[in-house]
Amino acid sequence: MTDRFWQRAGSWFDSEKMKGPWSTLFILALAVVGIIFMFISANPNSGPVVQPPVEKSSETLAPLRKPDYKERLEQELTEHLRRVKGVGEVAVLVTLDSGPMYQYGENRDTTDRTTREEDGGGGTRSIEEQTTRTQIVVTRDGSGEQALITREIEPMLRGVMVVAKGAEDPELKTRITLALQSALHLPAHRITVLPMK
Repeated sequence: MTDRFWQRAGSWFDSEKMKGPWSTLFILALAVVGIIFMFISANPNSGPVVQPPVEKSSETLAPLRKPDYKERLEQELTEHLRRVKGVGEVAVLVTLDSGPMYQYGENRDTTDRTTREEDGGGGTRSIEEQTTRTQIVVTRDGSGEQALITREIEPMLRGVMVVAKGAEDPELKTRITLALQSALHLPAHRITVLPMK
């Protein structure tokens, strides 16, 4: 069937109709149609979009914002220190080593391959190869994509500063320092207690 098509097409081009200005016009029209098809197929919005699998490093993925660990800790310490006898108004400042660290869910694909080779002298050699491919698990919802967080590691405390009414009293200052050492597992040199104006 395709042979007949090419035979007819060839005979049409060889006919008297395709001699002279008509042949040039016909070839020009075919070239224009071909260029139009090239532009249509090159348009990125013309066809379905296929996205490759998402592989992202854990440094580039940002989890959704939730209550800040630092703010939450400062509020809790303020509430507890207000309950201490002799302490009036209290302001607490916590400094952290860095932000929280996240461990993300991962898909791991491990491939083991063993190759045994024999040489001409009767000796054998065994080569073992292991390949591991890791991909971050990403969940999709109405707002976009989100990395699946499996564990959040809170940042380390650097120090605490407390400004409290009544902290002029050395005994109260010591009690506040001991309470913070016990609650936060911080050495005394990382805790500062100051009297409030």
